[in-house]
Amino acid sequence: MKNIVILLLAFTLLHCKSAQQNVSTATLENTYWKLAEMNGNLVVTPADAKEVHIILTSVDSEKRLKGFGGCNAIGGNFRTKGNQINFTVISTKMFCESTMEVEYYVTNALSKAQTYSIDGETLSFYNGTEKLITLQAVYFK
Repeated sequence: MKNIVILLLAFTLLHCKSAQQNVSTATLENTYWKLAEMNGNLVVTPADAKEVHIILTSVDSEKRLKGFGGCNAIGGNFRTKGNQINFTVISTKMFCESTMEVEYYVTNALSKAQTYSIDGETLSFYNGTEKLITLQAVYFK
């Protein structure tokens, strides 16, 4: 009986340790955020395309937005206060017929975003209660 209790205790400790290793380390800033969902639909990047993404950083107290919208580079600034967020978005102006719909949606969503939430490895931007876009944290080895 004593051996069974020890085995159960060891199993429980190992399970708790492995669960702790899966805890999110995603932060708003300094994370590569890949577009995962827009307008309630999952986004799948074609094999031959560069994925739509953003990276938010702070340099000398200046908060910067940089990324890729599907055709053009995205840049700009952002401000936060608690979970409130406000973007000033700029992009280059090339036209790519097959990806402009996604790019317009993403840049418009960022411009309209009022709040954000991070749940695990998922970042969502909202305008009021409307979810605008969802992004997924990507980690490089």
